[in-house]
Amino acid sequence: MKLIIFLTAAGLMSASAQPGPTKQAPPASIAAKPASTMGTADKSSPALPTILSLEKEMDGRISATGGGDPCQIWGASRGTYVTGMGAIFTAEVELAATPGAAAMFQTIGPEMKAKILKNKQAHLPLLEQTVREMALSLAASPALKLADSDQVVVSVRLWYRPWEDKTGLPGQIVARLDHRGGTVKMEVQ
Repeated sequence: MKLIIFLTAAGLMSASAQPGPTKQAPPASIAAKPASTMGTADKSSPALPTILSLEKEMDGRISATGGGDPCQIWGASRGTYVTGMGAIFTAEVELAATPGAAAMFQTIGPEMKAKILKNKQAHLPLLEQTVREMALSLAASPALKLADSDQVVVSVRLWYRPWEDKTGLPGQIVARLDHRGGTVKMEVQ
């Protein structure tokens, strides 16, 4: 399917490169149309400050996951709204704190690796619940101005150090929800 689309686009591009009759300028009524109204949907999309506020809320929820030994956020969460699709929010998270730069100069023993693995396995269901709740919260948010056909997706990619034992730990958690309701579809990959 991608090949067909590519070949069709390539054919159109080469066809448009062929010399042909010159085109007339568009009527003044079309050319004078403000750029802000061209190609927009009937309803307005959420403003950037709204998205930024929801990103901070997501960071706060993730940072609180795990209690006294919370999940660590690697970079700020990112959100975007795509007209006709919905809202997508992503984050990169470490399930529990691990030795950082100092670990490059020391050997991490099997006891420490086992403790870290145990902590991360304990935090996994907590983070899954946080991601699920965030999807529900975003879907219910009037600030997002979602259309009935829009979806909300919250995706968390999990970050690991090269020396870690990742037994039983996924690479990402994704929660998806239709704005108009229904159950949250969880994917733990």
